[in-house]
Amino acid sequence: MASLESVLAEAQRIGLIGPGSLEDSIEHSNRFAAAVPVGVCRVVDIGAGGGLPGLVIGACRPEVSLLLVDRRGRACDFLRRSVGSLGWSQRVSVMEADVALLGRVPETAGQFDVVTARGFGPPGLVAELGLPLLRPGGLMIVSVVGGGETWSSEGLAILNARVLTRKDGLVLVEAGVCPSRYPRARRSPRVF
Repeated sequence: MASLESVLAEAQRIGLIGPGSLEDSIEHSNRFAAAVPVGVCRVVDIGAGGGLPGLVIGACRPEVSLLLVDRRGRACDFLRRSVGSLGWSQRVSVMEADVALLGRVPETAGQFDVVTARGFGPPGLVAELGLPLLRPGGLMIVSVVGGGETWSSEGLAILNARVLTRKDGLVLVEAGVCPSRYPRARRSPRVF
């Protein structure tokens, strides 16, 4: 069985994880895992890429059912192989899909307790694509630069969501009932 570190090192080697300290990236991903509330059942990592933070959450939180979503076939192929080599196929799955479509499909819309995103896109886009996947009261955990001030309380209110905390390079957003008009087409102006 492969180790998590060897899987992530391979992801970095083939360009699915950017350059820089892999140790620092894993530590940052550990903060995602720590932010997932106890008792959570279903977690989805959008824009899963090379497996950060998704695979780290899988390692730290074996009690959760985890879905890794990316629209790039190359990333999904890597993630499927990695999940198999880690022995996690019973609790971690991979889906090749455009997240913009998942918020409109009954099998995924409103079905998750937690959505995670790291390096996915600007705040308004991440919120609009991720929040429709959450059940009311669910939590979105997003990596941010600085203090997360770009996560506008006013913008999130449009999506019936609110910031719970901004700390440790993460913003935690609580979802309400997301209006049915979201997510919109990718070319729509951002909510914020």
